[in-house]
Amino acid sequence: MEQKDIRIKIFNNHYTLKGDDVELLEKSAQYVDTLMHKVQNDIPNQSDFTVAIVSALNIAENYYREKNNNFVLDQNYKSLINGLNAQVKEINEYIDSNT
Repeated sequence: MEQKDIRIKIFNNHYTLKGDDVELLEKSAQYVDTLMHKVQNDIPNQSDFTVAIVSALNIAENYYREKNNNFVLDQNYKSLINGLNAQVKEINEYIDSNT
C-alpha cells in the first residue's frame, strides 16, 4: 500500500504522520487524545510529559491484558480442539471395529 500523509491532533498538538491505513491511524490518534485528556482530568496540574507517560502506561496495560486474554482463549480453543479430535478418533475406532 501507498504511504499517505495524515494530519492528526493529539493533546492540542498537530502532527503529520505517514501511514497506509488512514482510518486506523485517525482512530488510534483519537483514542490517545481522549485518554490523555482523561488522565489530565484525573490528575490535574501534571506536566504534559507526565500525562503522556501515564497514558502510555495505560495503553500498555490494556494491550498486555488483551494479549493475556487472547492467550487464555487460544489455550481454551486448543484444549477444545484436542478434546474434539480425541472424540472423533474414538468414533472412528468404534466404526472401524464394528464394520
